Amino acid sequence: MMRFSGVCSAIVLVVLSGFAHAEQEAWALFDKVQHAVQQYNFDTSFVVLKGTKVDTYRWLHGRTDTQEIEHLIPLDTSGVDILRRDSVVYYLLTDRPAFVTRSSSIPELPSLLFEPKSKVSELYNAIAGSSAVMSGRNAQLLRLTAKQSSRYNYWLWLDAETGFPLRIDTLSEQQTPLERWLVTHMQISPELPENLRALMDADLPAPADSIDKALPQTSHQLTWLPDGYQQVTEPATIPQLENSLLSYWLLTDGLHQVSVFVQNSQRLPTQAYRDGATTIFVQAGNKMEVTVIGPVSIDTARQLAASVQ
Repeated sequence: MMRFSGVCSAIVLVVLSGFAHAEQEAWALFDKVQHAVQQYNFDTSFVVLKGTKVDTYRWLHGRTDTQEIEHLIPLDTSGVDILRRDSVVYYLLTDRPAFVTRSSSIPELPSLLFEPKSKVSELYNAIAGSSAVMSGRNAQLLRLTAKQSSRYNYWLWLDAETGFPLRIDTLSEQQTPLERWLVTHMQISPELPENLRALMDADLPAPADSIDKALPQTSHQLTWLPDGYQQVTEPATIPQLENSLLSYWLLTDGLHQVSVFVQNSQRLPTQAYRDGATTIFVQAGNKMEVTVIGPVSIDTARQLAASVQ
């Protein structure tokens, strides 16, 4: 009996060791994909698919010995060009002065490509999947499975040779595809892309030393937060809404952000819809209207809105 028990213990240890090794290999793939988008010189195009809606972008990135630069350009709309030089991000508008802020990445790009692995691993388990051919390239699947069932999951396919992301699917808790990020063209080179050379030294405005305006004094309270989320203590103001806001909270789990707004009632019906992976939920009332916007389920957004007291 003792001998049988020892054999069982050895089998358990072998299985656990195999799981640990598999997880290490999966996180090594995550390191590889982050290294590709943060260190390589590249010129790529991608589309974002949200149901029947398709948005197309060109994304260029480059590094010199002392500087990093990237440029995100919408191709099929008259949207805002976004340029980042090191930790300064410029929103370049055609009819207005540039809006300048500070960030180590362009917020409109998939955040999981840039957030530290230590933060992502708090929220997700990493599992290496099978290989496939995608756009004529060998691709390796990496699944990021949420540790809380209410959070979205991600499936990433990365180029087996370079580690560059070829496709990212955002899946609901029921594994329903909500949004797809798909590379349609990729060129990686040892040299800085020519289009970025002039932008590297272009004369652009410095970020203003802004003083955030105080949030409105309010008697409202947010009495519930989703698992893993915390309130941002000093969220940036929203100029477009500052005259109509009664209360405002910005929540983050380190990877995603959710906004909760309270405004005077417009006497509209309660409504909810999704724009890809982003939920927009509006809870109407006789005196106030609560709006929740962020990458959470409609049920979570409803709970957040109901928790405003």
